[in-house]
Order: sequence, then C-alpha cells, then structure tokens
Amino acid sequence: MVEKTSLEGAVSIVTGGGGDIGHGIATELAAAGSDIVIADVDVLDTAYNQQSSTEIGGAAHAQEVVEAVEAHDRRAHVIECDVTKADQVQAMVDEVVSEFGKIDVLVNNAGIITVTPTVEMDEQEWDSVMDVNVKGPFLVSRAAIPHLQEAEGTIINTASIAGHIGAGGLAHYCASKHAVLGFTKSLALELAPDVTVNAICPGIVNTPMWEDVLTPELGESFDETIARAIPMGRDQKPEDMGRLAVFFAENRNVTGESVVVDGGILQNVI
Repeated sequence: MVEKTSLEGAVSIVTGGGGDIGHGIATELAAAGSDIVIADVDVLDTAYNQQSSTEIGGAAHAQEVVEAVEAHDRRAHVIECDVTKADQVQAMVDEVVSEFGKIDVLVNNAGIITVTPTVEMDEQEWDSVMDVNVKGPFLVSRAAIPHLQEAEGTIINTASIAGHIGAGGLAHYCASKHAVLGFTKSLALELAPDVTVNAICPGIVNTPMWEDVLTPELGESFDETIARAIPMGRDQKPEDMGRLAVFFAENRNVTGESVVVDGGILQNVI
C-alpha cells in the first residue's frame, strides 16, 4: 500500500460545498494540491432546514468556492446534487469519474438543522434532518466506495459536537450526528485496509446554522455564546475543519476516529 503524504493531483468531492464549512474544507484541500468537486443543491424538497425555505442556494453559492479553489491553481467543478436522492448521487459520482478519472477523497459535509421540542415535532421535520444528515452520507459513500477503494482514498464525515452530547430541542439533530459517528466507525472497519474513514466534529462556527437558528434560540448574541461556552474564548473557523480534513486525507494509519474542533467546549462541564 502506498503511503500518502501529499494530496497533489488528488480529486476530492465535498458535499454541501457551497456552505461556509464546505468552503473552508474545499479551500484547504485545494491548498494541499487537490482538485475539488463541489456538490450542492439550490432547492430542497423540504423547508425544514436552517433557511426555513426550500430555496437554500447551495449550488449558487458554490461559485465563491470555485474562485477560492482556482486561486490555488486547482480545478473546481460544481455539480447540483441532492444527497438524499440516490439517482442524483449516482449521477454525480459518474460525472466526477467521467470528468476527473478517479475519486481520492469524499467529504460528506451536507447537513441541516432545526430546533423543535420532540413533543411538537412532526414526522417530516424528523425525516428531513435524518435524510440529509444520515441517509446522505450513506448514499454518497455507497456510490463512491468502489472508486475510493481503487484509489486507496479516504472518507471524511462532518459530524458535530452534537454527536457527543444531547441538547433540548435538538433530539433529531443530535441523533443524526450520533448516527454519523456510528456510521464512521463501522465503515472504517468495512473498508480497511484500503480506505480510511474519519469524522470532523465542529464546535461553534459562525454559519447560518448558528446565526439563523441557534443564536435566536439561545437568547444571547453570538459573541456572548462564545464567551460563555468556549474556554479558548474564540469561535471555530471553517478553515480549522479544512486543515483537519487535510490531515485525515494524508494519513493512512488514522481511521475510525472522530476529532472535536471546539475550543474546549466539551471539556467545560462545570
């Protein structure tokens, strides 16, 4: 087995690549030498997400990511793909292989959130979060695995600190991120020794997920949340997640792991 120490010439898919964390991951992978495929969607079948609308504009926002990737002299390619639709996922993977000839890195980053007490939550809201956050990584991984095995590549799943804790009003979201961590550990065993599988667990990143959903729910400003919750006293950045993605992609003996990037939130128990 070849020991990979560089991503020079690699091909990486980043789902949800039009969002802020996706942007950070794609840019850091490009800086490390990888061409980037940004898979995102402009319209969802459900308004149960942080935009509270079916119009989320992910693919449209991807143009900003294209510019960031091309600034590193790497190729960028945008594919509109709803990760909850198996036919769209397979078409996306087929297009990547047709355009680039291989897949080295898959980042399952697409995700949504809402805040609703369980007793008030309807079935569609539960299903929407589970479909994007859990079914999505399953469908995309399943389609990409044969190509990743051929390339001795890597899968990186974006989980959350919510995959390690519970939170009121977020039973569906926490359950989905716990599921992502279980999926990561199981898939790592299935795909060893050819493909590594790991998870990134972001803490508090200034994205629409926080601005539009969690900050109003907490009843405090974003800066107040940072000061209260994070021992390091600063929020986490999309590029922090990107640097961890590069680490996972370049290391062949790290698999089945989840790494928390939260400035110490989960250690702040008293």
